[in-house]
Amino acid sequence: MNKLASIIIAAVFAIALLGGMAAMIGGGLLGAIVFIIGIPVAFPMSTSIVVLFFAVIIIRTVIEKRRERREMRAFLKDNADD
Repeated sequence: MNKLASIIIAAVFAIALLGGMAAMIGGGLLGAIVFIIGIPVAFPMSTSIVVLFFAVIIIRTVIEKRRERREMRAFLKDNADD
């Protein structure tokens, strides 16, 4: 009876371990699939955010340079009259 109980306990324990290993592998595979599917979804988002960030910086720089030129022309015109 003692040997039968130990065999049953070992079998239940082995099934539990195999189930846990299958869950880990399945979870790992599921995570890898979600990661691979998520890259094409996340990449355009992050790329568009970076492009928008640099576009804003470039546009602000162009506007600032135009404003500086306008101010310089106005300043030179005012001083030319003196």
